[in-house]
Amino acid sequence: MYGVGNTKRLGRTMGLVMGAAALVAGTAGCGGSGNAAGADKAGAPAGGAVASPSGTPGPGPERLKALLVAEGEKFGPYEVGDPLLDEPMSEDYEAQPAQCRPLTSLGKAGHTAQAFAKADVPGEWQAVGTEILLRSYRDAGAAAAAVKSLADAGVRCAGGYAEDRALVEAKVLRVEPVQAPALGDEARSYRIVTQDVKDPGISLYKYLTLIRSGSVTLAFRSDVIDTKDFGGVPQEIVAGQWEKFTKGAAAPAS
Repeated sequence: MYGVGNTKRLGRTMGLVMGAAALVAGTAGCGGSGNAAGADKAGAPAGGAVASPSGTPGPGPERLKALLVAEGEKFGPYEVGDPLLDEPMSEDYEAQPAQCRPLTSLGKAGHTAQAFAKADVPGEWQAVGTEILLRSYRDAGAAAAAVKSLADAGVRCAGGYAEDRALVEAKVLRVEPVQAPALGDEARSYRIVTQDVKDPGISLYKYLTLIRSGSVTLAFRSDVIDTKDFGGVPQEIVAGQWEKFTKGAAAPAS
């Protein structure tokens, strides 16, 4: 394919804990912000990536939606909420200079389908919220081009840029590479520091992670209504989405 009983719940919780631990172990050994190891020495994709020929197209809209975490699913303290009405990382958002756009919208790299969700901590308005976006491409090369455009933007826009959010313009102060999870064919992660729109003396933080598996990309963008640096995209969410994606992509389509 493409690149609820208490006992079951306990087993799933333990699986996610182990998955998050694997993310920590994998990232600790990585140098720089990217994991582009591709296949390991035995020829298997890195991080459990779903093996597929490079020319295999990504899944269609309905199949991709089935690979996305669903409303009500829980990963540690985080829960997937109501479906988002607005597309996360929208292509309607612009950036100046334009070469920085992938940091805002993942660019316009020609995806063929997408599915998205959001996870946060119910009842805690100052908890970290994470947008999750899965995108299919016509083949692995097109998906790799999307990752490359983000990597290029991370270098060229490290000193900051302006983000046009339709009704307001936000100033990004700097973009910093951080350790990416050791998953998929390649992965990139960034800390993006922005200037508060109402108080220019305050800096706000958000984190962006992009993972590619064959002709599919999995993107995670996290932020919080606070001035603290919360450290990154929650590992429980990444592990939970990756587990669902890899298991679903390996199964025959119904």
